[in-house]
Amino acid sequence: MRQRLTELLEYMDAARERLLATVAPANATIAGIQPRDGQWSVLQNLAHLAIVEQGVARVVARSVEWAKTHGIGPEESDTSILSTLDAYSMEAATRKMVAPAIVTPSGEATLDELLASLASSRTALRAAYEAGDGLDLCAVKRQHLSLGELNLYQWGLFVAQHELRHRKQIERTMKDVTERCVECAPIV
Repeated sequence: MRQRLTELLEYMDAARERLLATVAPANATIAGIQPRDGQWSVLQNLAHLAIVEQGVARVVARSVEWAKTHGIGPEESDTSILSTLDAYSMEAATRKMVAPAIVTPSGEATLDELLASLASSRTALRAAYEAGDGLDLCAVKRQHLSLGELNLYQWGLFVAQHELRHRKQIERTMKDVTERCVECAPIV
């Protein structure tokens, strides 16, 4: 696997590990409670992340297929791509963002169902990227609703940074909920 793709997948995996470690202490009661007006529960955050990642997996898969049929050449650079979306990370840290309706969670799924959905969406996203291994993924760009034009590496960075942002929200939610609901606290 090419260096840039390896770097991206490792970054995405590290973000997922941090997310799962944050969610691990949540029980079914904590996971379903909304902390404040307008804030999402742990379950809603996880559902949103799964929806987003499933969508990005489709974008990357279609874009890789397009690249293969439209003469996109091989990857020629091995410089790091990790800082290419820092502007999003900085902006996301400083302002409240509102999810578009298309990625707003609806319905009630269990914690286990949502964790399985996240595992499935990650498998699909990794497969889409692996299908593009060796192609110049910087040359393939697609429009993001909020961020504008992103190359395929930046779409993966977005997924990881988006998870890290929601991990912090989940941390705050769990803290807020457990402070208000002592009987909801996980048994240690």
